[in-house]
Amino acid sequence: MPPRRAQTLDTLLPPILALLPNTYSAHQKALTTTARLLHTNPPQYSLAIEILFAVSKELLKGGEGGSGTELGVKMVDAMREGKVEIDEKSRANVTQLLALASPNGPWRKKLAESAVKWTQTVGKCPTGDANLLQYIGELYYKDHHFVEAEKYLLGSGKRDAAITLADMMYEWCDKGALDPGPYALRGVLPSLLHSPPSILPAITFLTAFLAHLTSSSSSFAASIVSTVPSQTLFSLPEIVLSTSPSLNFAQLALVAVQHAPAVGTNAVQAQGMDEGVAREWKALCTRYSKLSTVVAQKEVQEALSQIATEIFHVSPPRGAGNSDLLQNLMGSLFGGR
Repeated sequence: MPPRRAQTLDTLLPPILALLPNTYSAHQKALTTTARLLHTNPPQYSLAIEILFAVSKELLKGGEGGSGTELGVKMVDAMREGKVEIDEKSRANVTQLLALASPNGPWRKKLAESAVKWTQTVGKCPTGDANLLQYIGELYYKDHHFVEAEKYLLGSGKRDAAITLADMMYEWCDKGALDPGPYALRGVLPSLLHSPPSILPAITFLTAFLAHLTSSSSSFAASIVSTVPSQTLFSLPEIVLSTSPSLNFAQLALVAVQHAPAVGTNAVQAQGMDEGVAREWKALCTRYSKLSTVVAQKEVQEALSQIATEIFHVSPPRGAGNSDLLQNLMGSLFGGR
């Protein structure tokens, strides 16, 4: 018998692409071909990934969102199972398909979630690759899918992602025509709920957001009362006091957390004889709970209680603890003032 022809990209991919424009046949051929490759011993991950990428790309370019996304998800699954490292090439394969996937319907969402899961599995950060998260967030922002964009931009933690988040929140609140306070809290509180709190993204976001609100193009500029120095190193240069209690609180809460006890400080040391900064935090939250219906919301109060417990070492109230805290918080922050 003649020797079996070697399986390479040059021998396997052209017959699949030749089936186009019959998208169904190309889709099925790609599935069966890559299934065989992934079930060999050892699995031929690299070859299967290249085929899935190429065919998925062509299908998505042709408007075949469902079948193109299915192959894209299978590509990412193979990358996860094959422990493909996160680098420029592997990330580019994913981002190219994400850019082609429609933001409407479930297709981009499915591919994005699978891609993040891959980076969580093979990468060092439990929330996923920061660059990929930022890219996905920017994609959704450009398509005005603000809720989805927010999730990924917050998850990234990168400086540029925080600036993009500020740009988006400014657009979302109609350049200050809507009360910007809830939008400020959406950009700040999730970072403060991290353990330890992610201060830099919160500062970057709020600085950029306030710059928008105080600009000449802002509808909110007339609502600004005064500015005062923050008197805190590596923080907001100044506190912008306005007629929005929730916007004022977002700034003061961030500065207060920066004055919190250092990580590793126990509760006795942190609070001292007069409860120290913990007392100031509780007073701040109590004051603004009376001034702002946004801050007074149950979900916001639960978030502030968690910050008090984890950062200021305040004993949690009886019955505290909510696994859906962040989701509930974000869902509540567009009511009240």
